[in-house]
Amino acid sequence: MKPRILAVDDDERNLALLSAKLDRDGYELATARNGIEALQQVTSFHPDLIIMDVMMPRMDGYEALRHLKSREETRYIPVIMLTGRAEVEDKVLGFEVGAEDYINKPYSLLEVSARVKSLLRMRALQTKLRETEKVAALGEMVDGIAHEIRNPLTAIGGIARRLFEHETEPQHREYAQWIIKSVERLERMIERIDEYKRILVSTLVKGDLNKVVAEATNEIREFIEGQGKTIEVRQNLMPDAPPVNYDYGNMKMALFNILQNSVEAIETNGVITVETAPVADETLIIRITDNGVGMTKEEVRKIFNPFQSTKFEGAGMGLTITYRIIQDHGGEIEVDSAKDKGTVVTVRLHPAR
Repeated sequence: MKPRILAVDDDERNLALLSAKLDRDGYELATARNGIEALQQVTSFHPDLIIMDVMMPRMDGYEALRHLKSREETRYIPVIMLTGRAEVEDKVLGFEVGAEDYINKPYSLLEVSARVKSLLRMRALQTKLRETEKVAALGEMVDGIAHEIRNPLTAIGGIARRLFEHETEPQHREYAQWIIKSVERLERMIERIDEYKRILVSTLVKGDLNKVVAEATNEIREFIEGQGKTIEVRQNLMPDAPPVNYDYGNMKMALFNILQNSVEAIETNGVITVETAPVADETLIIRITDNGVGMTKEEVRKIFNPFQSTKFEGAGMGLTITYRIIQDHGGEIEVDSAKDKGTVVTVRLHPAR
């Protein structure tokens, strides 16, 4: 997914030049001509970075910046301020309000490009750190919950099974069976939490990327057979894949969880495509594509949090576990999805040195 940049300037010529440069650099772009338009665009466009002029009609850059930095959902978006006013006081005000960088007019488009790349790289690192801390904290929380409910859950399940075996009243037997099924669901949840604890540390050894991908693909085909769906799983693996350092069992679990999520996203009939390929930045990718129900941007943003799905499998602990495994391998995972159009999950790994 291309990084998104919002360019804000009331000067049409400056905006056109800046937009042309950012477009050539490969960014997805939106524009605004004053602070009010900028705030409206932020709500709909969700930029990764904002380049904003200071002196504008209706609402200037400082006021727009105050609004952005006062909101939890926008305060972490980096903002580069552009201005023709070079006084130190103006720059100090911008930094105090919350700007990440300041560029004086007239400016070099090459300089703007370099600073954009630097801030986007910093934002990506900060986002990754926040996600890592959040997932770790949630992992500790659910581990504590699992520990507290394990013993009473065993007692409830045991008593319910005895009631079911000895009860003769059909209605009471049905009630006991409901309790048993609910207990079994909670027991499966605790098993997944135990899985999460086991994968906290991966033992990495050099291995064949295609081998683990093919094994996970075979397992998902077996899983599909019991789902009552018609799903074709296509596989396109790169020839002579360079070896990667991985924990075979953990990596297979991570890929299976992604594939299982794709299966659950397809209601009756569909296609899942699994690919491995090299990319230009000397990394290897595993790309899993499905034509299922897809997700909104908000759902994608939360997908790696535990228990975000109404189904425990798939987008519950499964993708939280996957996220942790990929991180433990020094890799990255990206999700690109649109409602009713399907989902693409891309895992990036580094070749073994």
